[in-house]
Amino acid sequence: MDQAPKGDRYVGVELGGSRRTAVVALDYFASEQKVFLSSLQSPPAAEEGETADDTLIRVVNELEPLGIGVDAPLTLPPCVRCPLPCPTIALCEVPAVKWMREEVKNARFAKHKLPSPYTQRPVDYLLRGRWQEDAFVPFPVDESFGSGRAPLAARMQYLQRHLRTVNGFLEVNPRLALGGVATWYNLGAREVRRARDVEVGAEVRLELLDAISRPPRFENVPHLFLYNSDITALAQDISAFDALLCALMVMGDALGLLEEPEFDPEWGVVAKPRRMGARP
Repeated sequence: MDQAPKGDRYVGVELGGSRRTAVVALDYFASEQKVFLSSLQSPPAAEEGETADDTLIRVVNELEPLGIGVDAPLTLPPCVRCPLPCPTIALCEVPAVKWMREEVKNARFAKHKLPSPYTQRPVDYLLRGRWQEDAFVPFPVDESFGSGRAPLAARMQYLQRHLRTVNGFLEVNPRLALGGVATWYNLGAREVRRARDVEVGAEVRLELLDAISRPPRFENVPHLFLYNSDITALAQDISAFDALLCALMVMGDALGLLEEPEFDPEWGVVAKPRRMGARP
């Protein structure tokens, strides 16, 4: 499904977890301000004798991406990587943990007086707190090292050592990404909210993808060109849809369309689309 010639290529990866793995590649052509879907593999086809990781590594590296966006935690919770003697969370002086303690005091979502920096990162508190208040539509967030995300986080620690990319990796929350690009493409809140609905989700995603493939409202947002067959395949496959959002985010990062990280990258960086009209 690859197209030629190749532009600036950005790859999005949905690792799957309870769903299947998907890989989407977008090629950006700066001279035309256009983006084309150059590869969609959901799941990537394995060769004889390959493990799932072997297949993913081969497929992504063959695409030769400038950047890779992935729906999985890329950094570890503070306690997991801390080599210091532990004085307990309440007395910890590690900056990330101190920040989390202050943040949890005013967090309406918090059930406890102290954070759990062995399963959570500072960025998780942004996702569950301030970013929720600012979101186009609310979106659920799981702990980075909770039961559902921990295997993906651990897998990414391995994959990052073998996937080749020029500009590195970007963590993406597809729900946040979809709501974030709503202003780019004039998406409706009702459609964004129902994009994952079990009964009508595929139909809603079809409408969203049709809107996203139209000429954008802002000149600094490139035109994402999707064939009708691409739209249909992406709409019917939620894993592929999320991989597209991951690729869109890592491309947006390269083009200056995302907000700057709020703190130390080791605390976690998640792609947050910039609202058009706001300063970069």
